[in-house]
Amino acid sequence: MIIFRQKDEFPSLVSAQLSSIQVDYKEKYRQIENSARSNNPELAAGVVLLIHYKQLSPGNSEYVFQLIKRSSKVSQAGDISCPGGILNPVVDKNFQSALKKCLTPFTSVGNNSTSFPQDKHTLDLINLFLANALREACEEIGLNPFNVIFLGALPCYSLTLIARTIFPVVCLTPEPFEFKLNPEVEKILEIPLSHFLDASRFAFLEIETPFDNYSLHKNQFPCMVVTDNQGAQEILWGATFNIIMNFLRIISGKNLPVPSSARTIKKILSNTYISGNSK
Repeated sequence: MIIFRQKDEFPSLVSAQLSSIQVDYKEKYRQIENSARSNNPELAAGVVLLIHYKQLSPGNSEYVFQLIKRSSKVSQAGDISCPGGILNPVVDKNFQSALKKCLTPFTSVGNNSTSFPQDKHTLDLINLFLANALREACEEIGLNPFNVIFLGALPCYSLTLIARTIFPVVCLTPEPFEFKLNPEVEKILEIPLSHFLDASRFAFLEIETPFDNYSLHKNQFPCMVVTDNQGAQEILWGATFNIIMNFLRIISGKNLPVPSSARTIKKILSNTYISGNSK
């Protein structure tokens, strides 16, 4: 898709397309608040889908997703994900206020000239999870929260194995930055958006797990094989895969390639997949 290579036009397209959709932040957040009184309380997490315009080779530049591979010290170790983490309402509200007071190019929902079809409560929640995601990204990869341009919010995504709902926001990093990884992150992967139009990169993933979770045992999950800058292959699947595919469907309005049933990859989840190995 040529638009992925158009540095100036693509962010405007993304912002316009995301501004045209309703997001379910208010409804999902209310469910999470109600679950606090249950035996299985759900957690909320903000993540940021970062895009950056990068030269991949001489004469070949396009937008890439800046993703992380989670280290063995955290839950869902080995998974590729967006930077982000669990919401801390007090800390993130204070962080949000501090960002707004600074005379910097930080762009929050309230400062964006695009008209969002959201009510005030939803806009407040988008701003809160934007601050949450940027704070976590600052801690995880050294992202300067003022080196971003907010482009919009995506619908929530609830995990299957863990009682957690993800609130995704999309941001552009207009300037390159030096990644400073904390112990929660093994490495950075920068995946060109055009790779998601290549059907040969897709497959189905079969999960082997020690957990008693029927939904994981009975299904095959769509995934994509990605390659890091050292040539090592990784598997993008689960929440991050679905968030990215949803993002691309929204901005393109087109059907995307589907995995081939002829290509199946197996993945074994460790006993510490949920809890992480902090030792």
